[in-house]
Amino acid sequence: MKLSRNRIAGAERRVREYFHFRLFGGTPLVLCLLLLWPFGGARKVRMMAGSVTPGATATITVKRGNNGNTALDIKAKNLAPPSSLTPAENVYVVWIEAPSQTPQNQGRLRVNQNEQAEIHTSTSFKGFKVVITAEQNSQTQEPTGPRILSADIARD
Repeated sequence: MKLSRNRIAGAERRVREYFHFRLFGGTPLVLCLLLLWPFGGARKVRMMAGSVTPGATATITVKRGNNGNTALDIKAKNLAPPSSLTPAENVYVVWIEAPSQTPQNQGRLRVNQNEQAEIHTSTSFKGFKVVITAEQNSQTQEPTGPRILSADIARD
């Protein structure tokens, strides 16, 4: 069975075009994503566990809010109820600690029956530390209990 030269040439051209598109067709899209990625999206920061709850893990999703503030979504796992700590505490409290500033109470971190917790907050600071402590009272004005989790945050 003989194939005409035109059919072979056409098939070769289609194969070349297919592979050219597969190799280079998505390049502009990939380059665009790489250039925009650092500026447009959120980033994740892993919190470090303290010695009181070494199995606890947490991730902070950090992004710039519409008003220019830093928006924080904190999600924790394997976080034992504060009443099971030694000494027992009543609540977990999230703090923002900015350089040369008094720590700011961001609210209570409620742990569910699956030892998970989540809180959403924001701050006008660009460089700061997020700390979760175990406290007797969620309305406390300064952290006095043990540090459970912490992370340094820097935003451009």
